[in-house]
Amino acid sequence: MSLIFHHIQQLSRNVNQFLNEGLQGEDIYMSHWAVLFQLHSHGGSMTQAELKNRLNIEAPPLSRVIAKLETLGYVQKNKSSDQRTNDITLTKAGKDRYPVWQQAIQKAETRLLERFGERRETVLEEHVLSLSRLIEEERGRD
Repeated sequence: MSLIFHHIQQLSRNVNQFLNEGLQGEDIYMSHWAVLFQLHSHGGSMTQAELKNRLNIEAPPLSRVIAKLETLGYVQKNKSSDQRTNDITLTKAGKDRYPVWQQAIQKAETRLLERFGERRETVLEEHVLSLSRLIEEERGRD
């Protein structure tokens, strides 16, 4: 039995913890950043269903993250014209804070990746993307 998937799961937890440490002093965590990053990358607004699919996350935890971001004033949730979902939009406060969070994440990533090395980073990224594609293919077979 291979332990590769156990190691990947542990790595994922470690990466989240490491990047959460990079966000220390901010009022968000990586789970919040994932939503904010997607919104920012898609023009500042997406439906909740699009976020769910893009982040590959179940509806209840996504709803909790969105509720927290609403409480913090970084996103606004409105009923979509579709009525089956909500439109989630970055607020002015979210847009204003985004560069600060992005810089904190980038600083943490850079600190680690500089030690890892550019060549190994490239190879790792290739393997991660390849494994992700294989998983998607396998999931599509069901």
